[in-house]
Amino acid sequence: MPALTTPHQFTPEQNSFIHDYLKEVANGDAAVFAGAGLSVGAGYVDWRGLLEDIAQDVGLKIDQETDLISLAQFHHNERGGRGKLNARIIEEFTEKAELTQNHKILARLPINTFWTTNYDSLIETALEAAGKRVDTKHEVGQLSNPMYRRQAVVYKMHGDAKHADQATLTKDDYERYHSKNAAFVTTLSSDLVSKTFLFVGFSFTDPNLDYILSRVRLFLNGNSRPHFCLIKRVARHDKGIKSKADFDYKTRRQQLMVSDLKRFQITAVYVNDYTEIPLLLREIETRYKRKTVFISGSAAHFAPYPEQDSLQFIHDLSRGLVENKFSVINGFGVGVGSAVINGALEAVEKAPRLYSEDQLIMRPFPQVKTGRTELEKLWKGYRERMMSFAGIAIFIFGNKLQSTAEEPATPEIVLAGGVRKEFEIAKSLGLLLVPIGATGSMAKELWAEVQVAYDSLFPNSTPKQKRQFLSLGDETKTLDQHRETVIELIKKFNQNY
Repeated sequence: MPALTTPHQFTPEQNSFIHDYLKEVANGDAAVFAGAGLSVGAGYVDWRGLLEDIAQDVGLKIDQETDLISLAQFHHNERGGRGKLNARIIEEFTEKAELTQNHKILARLPINTFWTTNYDSLIETALEAAGKRVDTKHEVGQLSNPMYRRQAVVYKMHGDAKHADQATLTKDDYERYHSKNAAFVTTLSSDLVSKTFLFVGFSFTDPNLDYILSRVRLFLNGNSRPHFCLIKRVARHDKGIKSKADFDYKTRRQQLMVSDLKRFQITAVYVNDYTEIPLLLREIETRYKRKTVFISGSAAHFAPYPEQDSLQFIHDLSRGLVENKFSVINGFGVGVGSAVINGALEAVEKAPRLYSEDQLIMRPFPQVKTGRTELEKLWKGYRERMMSFAGIAIFIFGNKLQSTAEEPATPEIVLAGGVRKEFEIAKSLGLLLVPIGATGSMAKELWAEVQVAYDSLFPNSTPKQKRQFLSLGDETKTLDQHRETVIELIKKFNQNY
């Protein structure tokens, strides 16, 4: 059985960012601002790549240019229009490109506000692939007409490749932006006040963003929300660094730029290599999911414990998870589902200001085939979608009644194959697996398997946590003791992983 976690040593600065941004994600107050660097990883060109031919047309060399907005304007002036500039945008950014891991992870997170200066459609494509209804805004007239039941909105403040003639590109475009696109400026200013942004693939050389950040800073007198940006630390082997003097100069300049970002409440989070960015984003996703627990189980009988004690155990386990700020997912397994619902709702009813019904997600399985799709295939996709929301899976009991050909009127108790299938899916999705072996049946079988592979499955576990996990197979302990152990383990796993 392969390990479900791949430990990565994050720096204290990175851990602090993960912790703080995760809170905003969980609260629904997170936003993303994507720059050209996010799309370059998917195969699209950056601004220099876009304007390389344009520079040659006017007798300049792209490697010697630092003001690319002026370069675009020079070409416009020399050609008497922007026809070739528009053609370059269409040529480069309407081609299909492979989504990066960064796009996919950001799209899966519960973030509903995305801003970008990119012309391509990668963000929208990633969000749609994640099953979300996306409302794209690339011109002012669209801002006042929100899509019905949208789940994410993408603000393309510099336009869209499919409408290249309207894209913000030349110096003229930038100079007119604040009058022509004032509604975009106002909307972004509002989001910067109310949400915590993560800037990804952004160089902070865009004059529009600089203007808006400055306006927000002055308006709030330095009391704006904190934001974050991911920045690759200058390295000796970077392109264009030929000597130690070059390295020292670029390092110092980066330090000054990072310090300047603090004026806008933007904290720079360094990575040593771009491959660290998906690791950071995946860690945010993993920690977010581990606040949601999937309870798998079914029970036609509850031996070795009395039925009433077992139902109370399930009830109290569900209630305890909600009271500890976890969400609970359940497929309404036979003999288990009602107790899960009742326990979660009891916690909510006792303290509605602390807990929410949103912490309970019930997904009853379809029982009868009514269409062309076979139930077994339907159940597999259903289980995968259900468990994709969770980061931890608890397995309890796991038995059912099944009739035999010899005695159809007298069904017998057998192991629940559905619980086994849910275990395999949870394992493939990387969930932390917590079978409570003492409840018997399939849970006991699964507990034995996890016990054998425990050290590889839980590489960050402490000796105490391992002893606690092993105790879940002890039938001499009371169900109350097992409940307390499970909740403590889940709380610790959220701290360790």
